[in-house]
Amino acid sequence: MTTLNKFLLLVAVGLLISIDISAQHRPIDALKKTDRFGFTTMFYYSYRNWGDGSRKTKGSLRFDSFRIWAQTDIDKKFFGAVQYRFYEGWSTPLYLYVGYNINEQNKIQLGQTWVPFGIDYQPFDDWGNITYYVGLQDDYDYGAVWTGTYGQFELNAAFFKNQQLSSSSPMRYDTDIYSGDPGSDDLITTSKLNQEINQVNFRFAFKPSGDNWKMNLGASALIGGLFNQETQQSGSRYAAALHYGIDIDFFHYNIQGTWYNYSQKLPATVENSNDFINVSSWNFAYEIPAKANILTTSAAFDIIGEKLTIHANYSYLWGGTSMAASQLFTCGARTLWDSFEVFAEAYYGVNDPQLSGNASGYGRNANSYDLRVDVRFFYKLKIVSEETIERYKKN
Repeated sequence: MTTLNKFLLLVAVGLLISIDISAQHRPIDALKKTDRFGFTTMFYYSYRNWGDGSRKTKGSLRFDSFRIWAQTDIDKKFFGAVQYRFYEGWSTPLYLYVGYNINEQNKIQLGQTWVPFGIDYQPFDDWGNITYYVGLQDDYDYGAVWTGTYGQFELNAAFFKNQQLSSSSPMRYDTDIYSGDPGSDDLITTSKLNQEINQVNFRFAFKPSGDNWKMNLGASALIGGLFNQETQQSGSRYAAALHYGIDIDFFHYNIQGTWYNYSQKLPATVENSNDFINVSSWNFAYEIPAKANILTTSAAFDIIGEKLTIHANYSYLWGGTSMAASQLFTCGARTLWDSFEVFAEAYYGVNDPQLSGNASGYGRNANSYDLRVDVRFFYKLKIVSEETIERYKKN
């Protein structure tokens, strides 16, 4: 059986057995339509089995981020939103866009905005999965996105001129192509001087629902350029995904099958490096295979409504130019009380550079099996909302 046939078989089996919640953002980061300005902050406890210091001290408490967010809505026609994050030693915008509601069915957004591809955010998982770490999930680039909603059908079409920030900067939330030189903590061997350009995305979703269930069945496609700053030539990027899900009462499950293929136009000095691509996220550069297949899936149960949820997620990368499979398994629980969230999660993976740095890249055979345990504490403060504005006007 060929790699493609195996991939299609896995996706078909997943479609037959899977149940999923529609794509959504983490509840603590979700904004109500009436929210206008505020901030979210987070600190966490972390234990890592690959570090002598962490093993001997039994982990540590650390600062994670401070996030400022704002959004506006003018006459129900124009809207805009921004979120900027400050981490230890670096900072980055998450999104920054303006938009226009053409009518009840159609809207358009312009700026650093969500890239419509697959499940937009892995539900219930704070860490992310392999699809995210190769740049095909929860991504925000500079361009324009049209969204059309027609009954049970949702369509997205988008054009992105380039990735967010400079391609030479690793200080970003999402995962993008990296053109910079290797840093002291990075896991790349040479600079390849690539950058994302002229990307087109299409996404289709069918969203039927009933009294206690809702389903999301869709397909996504990506076509883009991969410009090399030294050769002044453009390679190509292609990706496709099938994604399906349903949420029934307290039970949720999702599955997505993804295929991608990147072609580089490298200078002769690095021609032997065509099989792997340099990318960066979270102030860290590493490699991904130029071609690969990815299967991701997750399940979750609401124990006390949205006040307590348990989940398990799995992602698997193989084939293409990968030398070995990469895998990541996460499981955990989330509690949510209005402005507070506590998120406990364990991560176990192999050949996953974002987990420990022991692997030189996704699809590289480092035989590195690593375990990490985090407990994250979030607090969100809404400083301005439509309600506070109305009270101020009355006074």
